[in-house]
Amino acid sequence: MMRSMFSGVSGMKNFQYELDVIGNNISNVNTVGFKGSRVTFQTALLQTLKAARAPQNNVGGTNPIQIGLGSQLATVDKIMTQGSIQNTGRKLDLAIQGDGFFVLSDGQGYYYTRAGALDVDMNGTLIHSSTGLKVQGWSAVMDPATGERYIDTNQPIGNIVISAGMTMPASATTAAKMEGNLNSASGILPFSMTVTDSNGQQRTVRFVFSKTNADFVRQDGPFATNQSYTWQAYDEANNQIADGYVVVNQFGRIVESGITNGGTDSEITALGNGAYITIPTAGELRFYESDSPSNFVIAKFESPRYVTAVQVYDTLGNPYSLYIELTRLGQFGNMKNAWIWRVYTASGEPITYVDADNNTDYVGGIIDFNESGRLTSMYGINWDGTNLTVGNTELRKIQFNASHMGDGTVTIDLDLTSLTQFAGANSATFTWQNGNALGTLESFAINEAGQIIGTFSNGLTDILGQVALAVFNNPAGLVEVGNSLYVPSSNSGLAQIGSAGSGGRGTLIPGALEMSNVDLAEEFTRMIIAQRGFQANARVITTADTILGELVALRR
Repeated sequence: MMRSMFSGVSGMKNFQYELDVIGNNISNVNTVGFKGSRVTFQTALLQTLKAARAPQNNVGGTNPIQIGLGSQLATVDKIMTQGSIQNTGRKLDLAIQGDGFFVLSDGQGYYYTRAGALDVDMNGTLIHSSTGLKVQGWSAVMDPATGERYIDTNQPIGNIVISAGMTMPASATTAAKMEGNLNSASGILPFSMTVTDSNGQQRTVRFVFSKTNADFVRQDGPFATNQSYTWQAYDEANNQIADGYVVVNQFGRIVESGITNGGTDSEITALGNGAYITIPTAGELRFYESDSPSNFVIAKFESPRYVTAVQVYDTLGNPYSLYIELTRLGQFGNMKNAWIWRVYTASGEPITYVDADNNTDYVGGIIDFNESGRLTSMYGINWDGTNLTVGNTELRKIQFNASHMGDGTVTIDLDLTSLTQFAGANSATFTWQNGNALGTLESFAINEAGQIIGTFSNGLTDILGQVALAVFNNPAGLVEVGNSLYVPSSNSGLAQIGSAGSGGRGTLIPGALEMSNVDLAEEFTRMIIAQRGFQANARVITTADTILGELVALRR
């Protein structure tokens, strides 16, 4: 094993080099982003006593015999390993997890650092807090057509400015989406009851309820608070024995009722053999056996009307509370699970319904669900006072005039395709609309990709900029210029600048800082080893003097 020993003045110099590096590492153990260094040495001179010999015939080769004459400094290398991460809770503190350097500028050139303690100056410019150098990245650009901000990382990097008075422009609502369930078990549900005729025989009667045009006339239009239903009564052989109607309010209490066929005004007589059923004329939906009032059935009622709302905006950011009212019809024409819907605003703007062919002669829309509870069709409806007719062109667009607020026509595309219809509570609601009011920047934060996300007073967020990171082929080749800053050298390679998390660049940890990668225990161990080595090296002179003294004594 080759052994390199300090000797004379060179030993003192080497010892001083090692102490300087170790001392610098120890003194910067708490410096944010500091990268430690290591020292290596090499033999200064060599004396060859015997050269190496190759194997010959049956004799093996031999190695050279050399004696080292002193040592000298070989390298002082930066240790560019990851430092430990310490949480600070400060939103402008950033730690890099992985490779990469923040890019800073003084207006003349770029500097690179892993110390991520950032701040903003009086102009709102993002700066490196300890040096005042400006952090480089990309500022968001606003699309003049849509008002949306976006980042183009293909553009050159520059200063990032976040002004306190930054605004998000108002944007008109052009689309809205509903999701959730509509209760299929709404309206008056079918039921059966058993009565006894004069011969003592029990007779079962089944009642079903549906919607007809006559019901819309009775309730004064398709969209009304009171709801009218046509009922049919069937015997055990499924023969219709009577029919009539019942009008209820929103609480299921009787407003009006009657028998059209198969009985008197309030009594079904068509069963025969003295079996009569009295229909309700007031109060709850109680159907009972005429000769035995204690034998009754109360029909279950769940309001078929469901209303939910969303706030929409015109191009100036004026808000409008938009309500959608859905009413279940059930079986209607060729539709098995039909719901009609209409839209109105809290401020009373008239609503226009527009189908795919731009026809507008509608009073609302109608949707139908299949047996699996999925929406299958969307059409417009018209009401002439007598008949409710269904269009044959898809309808999903509404309009209203906002000229009284300084704007024009607001057109909104309603996406109802995610609605379902199952037997369960109504949960349909607007989950998204793309308009917004004017917003003023209230706060901002930086995410793992370095994107600066602003929160505005209108409750929305938007991207304001993005911090750039740089990587080098040989980061240990960077030149340190103080304050944990580096500049490229001829051996570091060029800075490869891009966004965090791409191209081999690390990600950012917001609210944290990367500490020094110096291991204090290891540095003290290295100091002790170096000191012991120097002590041993210093003994060489004393030992050599003693040996020479012994040689002189032998001659005597």
